[in-house]
This record gives sequence, C-alpha cells and structure tokens, in this order.
Amino acid sequence: MGIILARLLSPTDYGLIGLLTVFIVISQVFIDSGFTKALIQKQNRNENDISTVFIFNVLISVVCYGLLWIGAPFIASFYEIPQLDILLKVLSLSLVLNALFTIPVTLVTIELDFKLLAKINLITVILSGVIAVYLAYTDYGVWALVYQTILKSFFTVILMWFWVKWRPSLKFSKESFKELFSYGSKLLIGSLLNTGANNVSSLLIGKVISAKQLGFYTQGTQFTDIVFKTISSIVNKVLLPTLSKIQDQREVLVKYSKNIIKTASLLTTPVFFLLIVVAEPFIKVLLTEKWLPAVPILQLFALARLITIICGINVNLLYVLGRTDIALKQQYYKIPIRLVFILAALKFGIVYVALGELIATCIHYFFDAYFPGRIMNYGAKNQLKDLAPVFFINMFISIILYMLMFILKNDLLQLILIPVLYGIMYLISMHYLKIPEYVALLNKAKELVQSRKKI
Repeated sequence: MGIILARLLSPTDYGLIGLLTVFIVISQVFIDSGFTKALIQKQNRNENDISTVFIFNVLISVVCYGLLWIGAPFIASFYEIPQLDILLKVLSLSLVLNALFTIPVTLVTIELDFKLLAKINLITVILSGVIAVYLAYTDYGVWALVYQTILKSFFTVILMWFWVKWRPSLKFSKESFKELFSYGSKLLIGSLLNTGANNVSSLLIGKVISAKQLGFYTQGTQFTDIVFKTISSIVNKVLLPTLSKIQDQREVLVKYSKNIIKTASLLTTPVFFLLIVVAEPFIKVLLTEKWLPAVPILQLFALARLITIICGINVNLLYVLGRTDIALKQQYYKIPIRLVFILAALKFGIVYVALGELIATCIHYFFDAYFPGRIMNYGAKNQLKDLAPVFFINMFISIILYMLMFILKNDLLQLILIPVLYGIMYLISMHYLKIPEYVALLNKAKELVQSRKKI
C-alpha cells in the first residue's frame, strides 16, 4: 500500500506528514513514560499495576492532544505552512487511540503471543492502506496519509479489545504508580532524549531546507525503517520478557545475549546490504523516477539501521539488568554527538544529513556496548569480533553484485535477479563457513518441517 501511495502522492505530501509525525512520536513517549517496559520487567505485576498504567496512559494522551491542539497554529506559523494547523489537530487524534491499545499490546507481549500481534498488524495495515489508496486516488492529497494513520490506530483498538480479554478495573494505585515510575522515569527521560535526537533532522530539514526535500528524506528512510522496526520489534519483544526471567543468572544471561546478537546479525545484515545494492532500481521501479533523490538516503540509512539494531540489543540488556540509570547516562553523551553532525551537515543538503546520522550511529554503538562490556564482559571488541565474519561476507557479496548491475542495464531485471543471486551466494557462504548460529537455525528449521510432516 505504501508503494501505491508514494506513486500517487507528492514528495511535499510526505514531507508535511514527516514533519508532523515528529510531534506525534515525541508525545507518544510522554504517554508511555516507560511504564510498559516497567510492566514487562516486573516479575510480580498485578491488576492494580496494569490498571494504573492504563489510566495514566489515557489521561496523558488527552493532555498531549490538548497541548498539540493549542500549539498547532504556532507550529504552522513557525514553518510558514498554514496547512499544518488543521493537519496536526486531526492527526493528533491517533494519540488517544494509541493509548487505548497500549496495555492490551503489552499483555500480549508478556505472553509472547507474537502471532496475534502480527495478525492484527497485518489486518490494520491492509484496511487502513486500502482506504488511504482510495483517498489518494480521489485527490485527497496529504489527507490520505493523515486518515491512514488514524484509521490504523482505530482498527487496532477494535481488534485488540476484541481478541484480548483483559478489561481495566479503573483503579488507580499510588503505590503501583510510584513503584513503576521509579523504573520507568529514567526510561522516559532517555526515550525522550533519544526520540528528540532521532527526529531533530526532520524538524531542521523542514525549516531550513524545504518540505519537499523532507519528503525525499522521509521516503528514503521509510523502507529501511520498515525493516528496522519489524526486526527491532521482534527482537525487543522477545528479548526483554525472555531475558528478564534469567536476569539473576549472569553466565546464562551472557550466553543468551551473545546468541541473540549473532543471530540478529545473521538475519538482518543481508537484508540491509541487499537494500543498499538494489536501492536505485528499487526506487525507480516501485516509486517512479520522481523519488530518485531518496536513493542515497535509503543506502546510508540501511547501514545506519543495521548498526542501530545491535545498539538496541545492548540497551535492552541494561533494561534487563535494571540499570536504566546507565541507559539514561548514555543518552547524555550520545545526543550532543548527533546534533553536532546534523547541524554541520545541514547546509550541504539531505544526503550529508543522512551521512551525519550514519557517522553518529557508528559512534553511538561504542557508547551502547561499553557498559554491557563492563558488566558482562561482552563489549564492543568481543561483539565486533563475533559480527565480523557475517559483515565481511555480505560486503563481499554486495560488491560483486553491485558490479554485476553495470552489465544488467534493465531496472526490472536487476530488481528480480540480484536478490535471488544474493540469497544463493549468502546461503552457500554460510554453509561452507558453518557459522554456529546458522547451523542452529538450519537445524531448527528442519525440526519444524519434520514436526509438520508428522502432523
């Protein structure tokens, strides 16, 4: 659906939504306030805890909606785009809807029922996407993207409350609030700083350059973010609940952590490197040539998001260990670095802004890996040693196939043939190198196939 919408809508439409999404995302951090992670991490959670978080989320969402309603005219005036006023007022409704399904999603996550989450996400994406495509086709312009966001949240509320049997008791416990907030408050500050830093480039591009250039930048990051958020969501939802159960068994925790980082790299590295290789034909064939300025953005962010996934695993290890104070401390070091690179790159254009983000992400990795290295003796040096074989294999395959693309002149042929060749070359490499995590995944796949045959 996103591909069809991109063909129908303009870069400016995506730029406007990209700008407003920053305010929505920052507000969402306040609504959550780290409580959902606190619920997942807490071993003896009870109904009072759950109900307290639900009430808090809904109340804060209403407050955030009111603040954005009041601030919308000032934001529109600052960017000198009058249309932003009404767009933000309508788009902000998604905050209240999101607050209504946050707890059901958290409870499903605790139960590790990812099949249900995937089913609901697929249904909501299809329903909201179809309606958005119709609106875009009938010349609703940027409003198609606004309604898509709101409808996706609305459908998620309906389906979550239909399938998840939990209902709030509407009891607010001060004791539960204090206990959860003591853990979540540091996450709130850290998430707020991280979210602000991650989105400052969009705010600055929209003001200093143009909404159209922000549209190219947003579209360039969109596909890498889809892959990143999907993988990161799975890793995080499995990682925190699973490792929280063994947080007191340090040796077991280290073993599991190493396995998760190496397995995540094994699965994600080829995906992002393939995106780098086929970025140009991918954009030209799927989105049309009007989106070509997004190609270098996609390539730079593919590499940045690959690194960010490993960063996220390291940060989650600190959450598992209950060291949210260290996770917060890291943000104080990381944010100034990112701001320096973005501000320095801004006057040169969006490609250099993306390059600044990549360099900052590389530096951030060493901060994120430093404290887990001190606590568990598995820091950047050991991690990079474990990750190096898969990384260099993918880099070698990417170089060969990128050179092959100069022979295959046809964009559609490149887009079909290169992924096939990449997959074959990668699997052959894994087979002959016999990387333990690959062998383990292969054996699990064989066991799954055999078990299904018996059924």
